[in-house]
Amino acid sequence: MREAWLYRSIVFGLTSAFIGAISKLTFVDIDLFHEMALFREALNNGSMPQNDVFSYIPTVNPVVHHEWGTGAILYWITVKSGLGATGLMVLKYLLSLSVAWGCYAFAIRNGASRYVFSLLAFFGIGLGWIGFTTIRAQLFTLLFLTILLFLVEEDRKGSRRFYLLWLPLYVIWLNVHGGFLAGFGLFVLYVMERLLFGLLDRKPFREVITVNRRLIAVLVAMCLLLLINPYGLDYVPYLWNAVALSRSPLILEWGPLYHSTDVLLVFCGCLVVVLYAMSQKKLRDMPGLLLLAATAWVSFWHYRHLTLFAIVWMCYAPVYVGRTKLGYLIERTWTNQPKVVFALFMTVGFLGIFYASWNQFWNLRIPSTIDQAQAGEPIYPVGAVRYLHDQNFSGNMMTPFEAGAYVSWKLYPRVKVSMDSRFEVAYPIESVKDNIRFYQAGDNWQDMLERYHTDAILAPRSSKIKAILNLSNGRTGGSGGIWRTVYLDDTFSIHLRSEVAGQYPFIDMRGKPIFDSFP
Repeated sequence: MREAWLYRSIVFGLTSAFIGAISKLTFVDIDLFHEMALFREALNNGSMPQNDVFSYIPTVNPVVHHEWGTGAILYWITVKSGLGATGLMVLKYLLSLSVAWGCYAFAIRNGASRYVFSLLAFFGIGLGWIGFTTIRAQLFTLLFLTILLFLVEEDRKGSRRFYLLWLPLYVIWLNVHGGFLAGFGLFVLYVMERLLFGLLDRKPFREVITVNRRLIAVLVAMCLLLLINPYGLDYVPYLWNAVALSRSPLILEWGPLYHSTDVLLVFCGCLVVVLYAMSQKKLRDMPGLLLLAATAWVSFWHYRHLTLFAIVWMCYAPVYVGRTKLGYLIERTWTNQPKVVFALFMTVGFLGIFYASWNQFWNLRIPSTIDQAQAGEPIYPVGAVRYLHDQNFSGNMMTPFEAGAYVSWKLYPRVKVSMDSRFEVAYPIESVKDNIRFYQAGDNWQDMLERYHTDAILAPRSSKIKAILNLSNGRTGGSGGIWRTVYLDDTFSIHLRSEVAGQYPFIDMRGKPIFDSFP
């Protein structure tokens, strides 16, 4: 069998497997709506808002939105261009495939065997697929991270002009997603690695600094370029507070990796591969090991960062395994059994296509009922928002964390929300906890209604507050008032204060189909 056909089968199999793995992630990410709503408001005002405009409860001041650039990109591609859902899905797969191709190209350029990469890629896909949602700002971070690794290795090989490309990209990155800090941190580690190796070679400290002065200058420039953003110096304290904030008690994806046994096993398998390579090679022959160790550490403690580790691992691990006994074994097996390997990857490819097609990987989804959403996916109050829009409702509405941004995108400025998924960007941590306590009907849950003038309550069917309002006939106790249900569907209900509820018709959409189009 010709070697070219074997390579093509590998590319086909891996590409299809990757698309199949991320094909379930066709639901609109909850953060997309507040990102686009912010940029729409910036266009309307002629400048980026420095104070919050979407919530009626007290917010932080100023509101520094580190994902504003993502909102700008998504708004132009989906709204201004008129491409809508099609534009969003095309962008999603262009970014995703660029990241995947970048990992492959990096590994091959730095000496990895295609055969070794083809086997290890399944571990990388198994770890990293969860980060390719539609579309999270983190997806841009994955692309920029891949580019950074390329440029770092070009510098290691002697290129002296990598910074001419890197610094402009860095400015874009820091305006698109706060994840640029990962790139900043990894670049710091790269500089430290270069300095350490110089000292280990017993070179004088002054000489080590002189040789690496270009890298140090780039690092200083990166610190100064941080100020090129719509918020100026305010971006710095925001980043400090965001990094120091503990999110794991409130948001599952910020929890430690050991909460997911299956993922932890794959993660440990990836570490075993690296440890094996370390036992076979000198550490000096494993560039990027410090970067890999750092991403492994943060990933272990925060599931959210696992995709960062997957990208770094996919770039470096195939390079490490090359020229080891395991690497030679993989190459020999692939070379001696080309027909088997060809059949294997063609089978994987067709299975990936079938699975992706079954998931309708091209179809953007806005789940509005439990039946439309798969496990772990957000459910949007499509019917409830449509009701408020049709009734020309205007006022303040209590909203859960996951639904607030969608409400703002559809109903602002007529409706302001109590909470959305911006989290520390806009809200003090106590406000987030209060909102959670309200929907869980925790102690003194009426406080939210008494402290802030609330005209409506958006209640998920599964929330305890919904059950409380039903059992108490809308009576909240204290000065919270009496609430009447004006809208019902299979997932959400709307409750208005009794003194105004009579102005609105009662509509029951239970058992009826509810769909929405994007944007």
